[in-house]
Order: sequence, then C-alpha cells, then structure tokens
Amino acid sequence: LVFGSFVAVMSELPLAGVKVVELSLAIAAPSAGQVLSDFGAEVVKVEPPTGDTQRYMISGLGKALPDPYRDSPHFYHVNRGKRSVMLDLKSESGMAVLHALLSKADVFISNYRYPSICALGLAAEDLLDRYPRLVICPMSGWGLKGPDAEKPSYDVAGFWARSGAASAHTSDDGYPAVLAPGFGDMAT
Repeated sequence: LVFGSFVAVMSELPLAGVKVVELSLAIAAPSAGQVLSDFGAEVVKVEPPTGDTQRYMISGLGKALPDPYRDSPHFYHVNRGKRSVMLDLKSESGMAVLHALLSKADVFISNYRYPSICALGLAAEDLLDRYPRLVICPMSGWGLKGPDAEKPSYDVAGFWARSGAASAHTSDDGYPAVLAPGFGDMAT
C-alpha cells in the first residue's frame, strides 16, 4: 500500500481472486456485483437470451432503443468490469453452463424472485448441498419471508412508494418528482 497525496494505491484489489456468478436483471443485484467487481472480484453476469431489460432503458421511463449497447448508461454503470453470458435457464444446456460457473464460484448473487430461483433448482439449500463453500446472496424487494415475500418488486414500488420517499419528494401541487432509476436498489 503506497499513499499518495490523498489516494491510496494498491498493487492488488482486496477481492482479487474472488469469483462471483450474478443471475440478475435491472439494478439491485447488478449494483451489488458492480461493487464486488470494483474491488477486484471476477464477476460473470448471467442474462436471459434476450439480455437484461436494463440494456434497453435510457431513463426511468423505459424508452426502448434500437441499439441498447450504445445508449444505455444505466446498464453500463451497474455492469462495468463484468463478463456477461446469455443463457436459456429453461434448457438443459443453459443450466449445465450455469452449474459449471457455480462449481468454480465463491459467491452467487441473484435478484430473481426466490420462487423462480427455487423452480430452477437453485434454492439456497440445493446450492449448498452441491457447492458447500458457496456464499449465496438472494435479493428480494420484500424479503424472503413474510406476506409479500413471493411478490415481484421494482424500485418504484419497493422503495419509493412503501418507504415514503416518493411522498417526501412530491411538490406542493401534488406531482411527484421524476424518480432516479434504481435509487433504492443501489442502497440495497
């Protein structure tokens, strides 16, 4: 560790050598993977055959793009420093590739709804039986237990609406502010 004027320069990042498999869409899990990547982890993002929906977003308003790889800053922001593979997890070959990745991984992150993960045979108990050293990080807008655990969630409903943040940013004339995409997801 060498200290410059205000910046510490490290010869190796603290998570160098850590392998992460990220099964994700949108922002919550990708932002977690992005932080791990920033600290040196090798992150492989697994996307569906159509790609992460965030590739097609240029604002919180969901504008579809003719060339998502060129125009989606939100996607690039939370996926920098990662490798990506598109897999059809409803196929045997897609699951075989995923399991090959998991067999070499240290960490598994996913923000798919937990019932969907379980339907794929990727419940925490199943993964730990097969990969005992794997750190498993399921993410959910409503938690893994409780009355809303199996419901889908998105930042606008899961964070902005239920937390009261939207109300706090509503103008006196009753119009809510344009919400920053992934604001609550990034804090997750």
